[in-house]
Amino acid sequence: MSATRTLAQFIADTEFESLPTPVVEAAKTAILDGVANVVAGSVQELADIIGRYVRDAGGSPQSSVVGWGYKTNPPAAAFANGVFGHCLDYEIQGFPPTHGTSSCLPAALALAEQHHVPGSRVITAYVLGWEIQGRLRAASAPATAPGYHPPGLVGPLGGAAASAKTMGLDADQTLMALGIAASRTGGLTANTGTMVKSTHPGNAARMGAEAAILAGMGYTASDEVLESPVGYAAALFRGEFDWDVATGGLGASWRLVDPGFDVKRFPAQVYMQNAIEAALNLREQNGLDPNDIEQVTIRRQGRGHSGPVPRSGLDGKFSVEYCAAAALLDGQVGIDTFTDARRFSPDMEAMLGRMRVEPEGPESGATLATAVLKDGTTVSAECSAFTGSARNPMSRDQLLAKVRDCFRRALSEADTERALEMLQNLEHLEDVGQLMGVLGQDAASRG
Repeated sequence: MSATRTLAQFIADTEFESLPTPVVEAAKTAILDGVANVVAGSVQELADIIGRYVRDAGGSPQSSVVGWGYKTNPPAAAFANGVFGHCLDYEIQGFPPTHGTSSCLPAALALAEQHHVPGSRVITAYVLGWEIQGRLRAASAPATAPGYHPPGLVGPLGGAAASAKTMGLDADQTLMALGIAASRTGGLTANTGTMVKSTHPGNAARMGAEAAILAGMGYTASDEVLESPVGYAAALFRGEFDWDVATGGLGASWRLVDPGFDVKRFPAQVYMQNAIEAALNLREQNGLDPNDIEQVTIRRQGRGHSGPVPRSGLDGKFSVEYCAAAALLDGQVGIDTFTDARRFSPDMEAMLGRMRVEPEGPESGATLATAVLKDGTTVSAECSAFTGSARNPMSRDQLLAKVRDCFRRALSEADTERALEMLQNLEHLEDVGQLMGVLGQDAASRG
């Protein structure tokens, strides 16, 4: 059996009842975190553009655009909600990184709302989308050109897997959905730090939903799109693709639990998490007053995508200097850290001039933050496994605090609790449309 058909058969054959309990629990945690990201993202500056764009384009009112008070067709809703889910760079991250939530979950939710699908099937769809996307990413990672942003390459297929399962497509239809989605890949790393980056998972969700819809209607594609000499692996990775990683041991292990995922404590690129926590440790452990700091050095592996002077608050999510400076100045790093108002404030401008990064970090892999104070004192602190990482998991209370902070930006307190109740008992929810009815209301903060 070909690799493409093997994956299609696996997607079609897997049912909720066959999922191990740890996988279901991991999926529910990931979905809870993912929905929180979509809700908070729906009121960001770039979401105002996307929300208006999708609304003005029109569409059959079948699926909710979160935080906007209107419905549109499922692919368009998946696109908008995928952009919202990724724009904060706050969603969970797998190994290797690929943004499986914002590529897969919005597509599953949009189609589930349209078809009145139960929560158990959305869990199954998400597990499968994450699995397929993660396997394709791991199989291709060594050969991925740095100019490509990974969710643009593997996300459409993850989105298609999740969408096919949500719609209940059979193996042949799922095979066609994967074939369609493979021709919708792309996304450039040059757009990291700009609004466009969040459209890569958004497009993956949209194309995944569209691929499943077309396949369900009988649209055809190559039945060997992954392994064809002129197909996916050959075109994007020069044929350097680990087929055993892609298809071996399906169902024997699940990527949501092995290797697992990091839950981000801070709304910034995953590679910034240790730097932020090291800077917070430096401030807290030494009782630092930012005004007493002469210079700060961050020793870590690599420079980070953005340089010492980020172009915007959004670009700051990828700047080691900015993330660490914000931690030292404010004693916390949250969603509001990455606004242009914070980026260009006088104290931030001054602190950025005192920051430097040494990209050859400690052999331990830890991030080390060292401050030289104006009185000549030198103090240091480090972080090797940030709170929320797979090596140092968050407590349930910490996760719920993150989720509630996200929800409060668009939902009332009562609706926050309603959404939490449904998400924490998602496998018992008879119709995901009930959840989307709460999430799809126009955000009061847009007022």
